Amino acid sequence: MRIQQVDISEIIYEKKDFTDSMYESIKRIGLSFPIKVIIKNDKYYCQDGHKRISAINKMINEDVYQKRRKIIL
Repeated sequence: MRIQQVDISEIIYEKKDFTDSMYESIKRIGLSFPIKVIIKNDKYYCQDGHKRISAINKMINEDVYQKRRKIIL
């Protein structure tokens, strides 16, 4: 397993519904578990973490998640 820091906007994922508690937890403490991706043709595809990325993208769109623009894979 390789750990790499990638801008969240580079990850291709499937938008999923998430709970309010997940949203509030990420807002309060950040991610507890890394997003898992696979790299194919120099693109990052989400393998595990679609709900977390969906929640983070909502925060970005609402300017709630300004401090954490990158995530560790």
